Amino acid sequence: MSSTSCSASDFCTADTESTSISTLEQLALALGIAGLSTILILQMDQISRRILPPDRLLAKRRQEYAYAVEQCVEYSALMNRQHVGGGKSLYSPKSDSMAWEKIAKSDDAEMKALFQEILDATKAAPVIVAIEQDTEDAADSNEYYLFLAFPPGKGVSTPEAPGLYRKVRIPLVAFCEGMAKGFEGQMTSTALCFVADASSGLGSEMLTSIVEACDNGVATISNPSWMFSLALLNSKNTHNISKDQFERIIFALCRLDAWRVRESVGANRTVLFTLPGQASVPLLLPLIQKVFVHERHVFVYDGCCHSVAMGTALRQEYGSSYRQTAAREEWKLVSATPRVISSTHPIAPLRHNRELPDALAKLNSVQASIVEAWMASVDTFLEMKAQERKNFYTPFVCRMGFLMKRSGIGNGDGSDLSGLALKNVLQYITGSRSRALPSEVMEKAVACLSECRANAEAYVEKFKLAVNSPESILIEKCVFTHKSILIGEKTLLDTVQPKDDWSLKAARKLKSCMCCVPGEGDEEDEEEEDREGGSKPKEKIDMSLPGAFATGAGRSKYVDGKAGFAFDPTKFE
Repeated sequence: MSSTSCSASDFCTADTESTSISTLEQLALALGIAGLSTILILQMDQISRRILPPDRLLAKRRQEYAYAVEQCVEYSALMNRQHVGGGKSLYSPKSDSMAWEKIAKSDDAEMKALFQEILDATKAAPVIVAIEQDTEDAADSNEYYLFLAFPPGKGVSTPEAPGLYRKVRIPLVAFCEGMAKGFEGQMTSTALCFVADASSGLGSEMLTSIVEACDNGVATISNPSWMFSLALLNSKNTHNISKDQFERIIFALCRLDAWRVRESVGANRTVLFTLPGQASVPLLLPLIQKVFVHERHVFVYDGCCHSVAMGTALRQEYGSSYRQTAAREEWKLVSATPRVISSTHPIAPLRHNRELPDALAKLNSVQASIVEAWMASVDTFLEMKAQERKNFYTPFVCRMGFLMKRSGIGNGDGSDLSGLALKNVLQYITGSRSRALPSEVMEKAVACLSECRANAEAYVEKFKLAVNSPESILIEKCVFTHKSILIGEKTLLDTVQPKDDWSLKAARKLKSCMCCVPGEGDEEDEEEEDREGGSKPKEKIDMSLPGAFATGAGRSKYVDGKAGFAFDPTKFE
């Protein structure tokens, strides 16, 4: 056996090199592990709260919110595509792009034929599958398209089960402009009612369930995923879609979806839309109010702590997962935005509140996201109410505390006013304030409310925040940074009080003295507001005084869903 010999100096050199390489490898490995550990640690919100300053912590969290929202929009579109592509058993993502009929801006004849087909009352209207870019489009990969799918078979209703739909891809802005003109020229007796939420989805879901249980001629479109897609597009708007174009898009797509469910509309001639979660309210409500100023609007809200409890329960059940499979393969369920995302992840967070980052840093990531989404929704409501004389925003402000039959409501003696509050909001939604609701309708509504209330209470039982508990105090401190939002058991501006002669407007205390003409001082203030081009701070509201039923805006020649008369009798002589 041959042996290899080396001198002492050779051995020492080799040993030194070996030791040096080993040390470098260990150091590199240690640095790599340290770097990876740092990334992982920073991803852990509890550690991030200790390491990062409040502003950087909030920026990091908002990046996580944005990612979850974008993934939710993409996944919802995928589920819609699967539904109109035949369902799980038939849908093939790889060949899906080839199945779409593509219409370009310049295809005037095809565009006109599509409008005529949609407005044909003997045919089913298409479902809205997605609003997104087509990365495989060689002409313009930056163009946003609307993906529509026409149901198979006969009839005008959307089939519940998945099927092989005829699918059309069309430029979003161009189509909606033409479709808006088509609907503007169409006579309709159907009213629209929009529900905006600030209760982590509890209010909008409860009202939808009650309206459906009543079966009294109101069709429902709950949390449509296309609205959530549009809210995300509005928040980014990297392709310079103007505000006017967004308004036309909202008008065209809302009317299209309402036209789709026309066979479900009964005697009350109403379609109820619920905006997808409190996260979308800041981006959608101002547009919808401007476009549908004479339609009915509901703003349903709960206290921030109650909303955090509901949102936390949702996150406990689903995590931050946007991959939620519908309970059944029905279009109504498949096309709804996952509530855990739309109710707990802010899309348009508050930007002009310097104290908020410090306050949110004391909450965990789940609580902070829900608080910020809730505050953004309520902030939008307050901002719109401040401009009420210009935008005519006069919604039915529905407080969940009344419907949930919590203590300390109503006249202060603990009496149950939930039934009266329920009747009031149903009268508004159905446009039947001037006539009594049928007794069988109210019986179904009360039974459904009791069931929804019991389910909601059981759902959030272990996440309820006791009054003056450490967590509730921290949440209230976050809300207090806004300065204008009332918390706890207090009510938002113009909250409708449960009573037979309910009003959309709370009565203001007169500021004029006894020696003046009643209301004289108020009129002068209103004239001053008009001259200044803005609104002055609101006076304190006396919630105990009855107010006159208000319609907000001046009379219109069109049907006003808020008014007692379908048409203004002063227009006819």
